[in-house]
Amino acid sequence: MLFVPLSSSHSKESISDPIRVQLAWMHQSQFAGFYVAQVRKHFENEGLHVTLIEGGPNINPITELQEGRADVAVSWLANAWSLSADQKHVTNIAQIFSGSSLAVICRISAGVFTPKDITGKKIGVWGLGDELVVNEMLNRLEIPQTSVELIRQAPNGQDLIDGKVACATTMAYNEYWQILEKGIPSTDLIVISPELFGIPHIEDGLYVMTDRLSSSVFRTQMVKLVKGLRTGWKEARIAPTLAVEIIQRKATVLNKEHQKHMLESVLGIIPVNPNEFGLFDLGRYQSEVNRLLSPDKVNPTPERIWTYDIWNELKKEDKNTTPLTQATKFYVSSTTGMLAFKILVYFGVFTYALSGVLEAIHRGYDLWGRLILAFLSGVGGGTLRDLLIGGDRLPFYYVKDLTYPLGILLVVLITSSIVAAHQDAHMSDLFKKTKKYADILGFTSLAITGAAISISSNLPWFWAPICAALTCAGGGMLRDIVVNQEPSTFKGVIYEEVAVVGALFLVGGLMVANHFEYTALPVYLSLILSIILIICLRLAIYKYHWRYPKFLGGSGLDSDSH
Repeated sequence: MLFVPLSSSHSKESISDPIRVQLAWMHQSQFAGFYVAQVRKHFENEGLHVTLIEGGPNINPITELQEGRADVAVSWLANAWSLSADQKHVTNIAQIFSGSSLAVICRISAGVFTPKDITGKKIGVWGLGDELVVNEMLNRLEIPQTSVELIRQAPNGQDLIDGKVACATTMAYNEYWQILEKGIPSTDLIVISPELFGIPHIEDGLYVMTDRLSSSVFRTQMVKLVKGLRTGWKEARIAPTLAVEIIQRKATVLNKEHQKHMLESVLGIIPVNPNEFGLFDLGRYQSEVNRLLSPDKVNPTPERIWTYDIWNELKKEDKNTTPLTQATKFYVSSTTGMLAFKILVYFGVFTYALSGVLEAIHRGYDLWGRLILAFLSGVGGGTLRDLLIGGDRLPFYYVKDLTYPLGILLVVLITSSIVAAHQDAHMSDLFKKTKKYADILGFTSLAITGAAISISSNLPWFWAPICAALTCAGGGMLRDIVVNQEPSTFKGVIYEEVAVVGALFLVGGLMVANHFEYTALPVYLSLILSIILIICLRLAIYKYHWRYPKFLGGSGLDSDSH
């Protein structure tokens, strides 16, 4: 009984427990950040004891992880995907490479002048998921997979050098340079990048056994590991010569010049901004999933193949947290690209354009004046919003998508034609009622659009209600300036305030969605409920004639807000 407490204390996990990291390949500049972090004691300063295990041709890092010979594995997503099954699920906790260096290199002297010439040739692969990329590339080139022979290749592109294969998968930072150093002229090579065919390839990431993430101690270790590694890569960028010297201590046989070339190439796919280091790109992931789940594949989506848990904890340590997680922002951004969302935006823009046409007709403007007021009303608010956001929102959406100006033109022509044929048509009760409800729906569409776009553009959360109000009311204000009229929404009418309330409700719903990183359903539900809330508020304002009280500027007069 005296020995029970002692044995129990030894069984407890500790931050100082050894962390074994299985590298994806032999010691080289591909892992420079690891070596710098270890030698410069960045891991040790975090309280970690990290051991770096060298990989090789017959060592699969995910297998080493699953068999318990490593705690962390550096691997490609495709490799982790194919092996994550049968109660041996693995999870990506941080992404090191933000881009891809995988390429298929072919020799012209072997008869490959264009990618189509691969037909009938031997292609060397490693069998670490690169063969899946090659097969997908063949599909894109419409080359039958049975017309080529995939063989397991020797390291360092040796089979391509010796002429045993016509093509081989290579890494731009490694084998490509080795092939050149062995005397193969660049004029004898063609480099085919799968990325050019729209085939993403998620490379070096940190993978752990999924069940270990249930341990708070292990999660803390992983946060500290990523933090130390981030510093290691930062210093490797600042002092690459020193980094190469550290690498050569690991493997003295390495060629110094080759390692310099490799490190230079690798640093090109390591995020320069430290705040982005370790971020798993869900956009690239979704694109690769479409390939991994293609009809000829049998593996379903592995359980928890990725997580932002470690990333979120790292942001907390950096005191750089945001109310919305990366997963939630991604789902919102994906929603803005959906056809249904675009139709919602079209409806809002064209509805507001209609209000501009009617205002122009009421003032006796000609066709050109009607077109200008319609354009200001329809896209003026979105223009002001996108000027505020900048970045990817420029050039303006209606410049990139001609549907908007053409649709506004049709609205002007059709409305003008109806009014010309029936001069009192726009004064009828039916038309006014139709316009009222169309305005409510158009307002709702643009308010939600403004909030969603601000969130997907990574603006701080408090810009969501501002962008919502700006999108649905900015065009009307610009129109009122042109016609020399005071905006009615500034004189006691409750209008933009509804957009603000709806956007704040949306942000609150998205905060709840943060807790469901593997599904977009809570995000969709938040958007739908926000739309319903805005519609209900607008209907209530119409029905009960809600206005600002007199002491806040309300006049007590009932007027149409748009």
